[in-house]
Amino acid sequence: MTDVHVEWQGKSQAMFERMLQEVPEAVRDVFRGNLMGLLQQKSKEGVIFEDHVVEVVNEKVPEPFKSNILKAFSLMGGVDMNKVSEIIEKFSGGQESLISILHALQDQFGYCPAEALLMVSQKKGIFLSTLYRLVTSYQAFRTEPPRKYTVTVCNGTGCHVKGGGAVLRELEKKASGNGSQITLEKVRCLGCCDLSPALIINGQVYSGSEAQAKISGILGK
Repeated sequence: MTDVHVEWQGKSQAMFERMLQEVPEAVRDVFRGNLMGLLQQKSKEGVIFEDHVVEVVNEKVPEPFKSNILKAFSLMGGVDMNKVSEIIEKFSGGQESLISILHALQDQFGYCPAEALLMVSQKKGIFLSTLYRLVTSYQAFRTEPPRKYTVTVCNGTGCHVKGGGAVLRELEKKASGNGSQITLEKVRCLGCCDLSPALIINGQVYSGSEAQAKISGILGK
């Protein structure tokens, strides 16, 4: 762990931890101390900013590690890499542990972040392409942060003829727009035909006039 007295700004701590992933584990603690010393010099014992970490990488890290680290920085979102590391360490083994790790990442972040997959690849010795094949092969996993609304619409005949078809067309138009906050999922049946037209919004089932009112609110009508 890094010094608890250090004050980090933005993604600087996650970037620092990501930089250390390029160092062999056997000597990582030594490098951690040395690199932290450099960061504190850069920050003049004050707050460590993202620019300070980038400066250390550019000045002290040789190729090809430098390019790998800078590329990883460019992919970073607001992901706590310490959490990612904890998840990976929780599941022992190699390729057989990947599905469990992906589920844990999905539960933690709501999706499988690119920087998290990169760390899994490095720590487990698995090709990154293998991880992406797994993520994209299962509907349960996402590679993008979830949107505000996840709407599951029944596209079966019963719901369709009772107004579900019109609702679906409106949602498809809204979900495809720039900046949309709707993730739209279509299924053949929700198992609640007596409530048709039915849909699920963020895990809760709505039907009939209640569903129409909820959708109208989401669509801004």
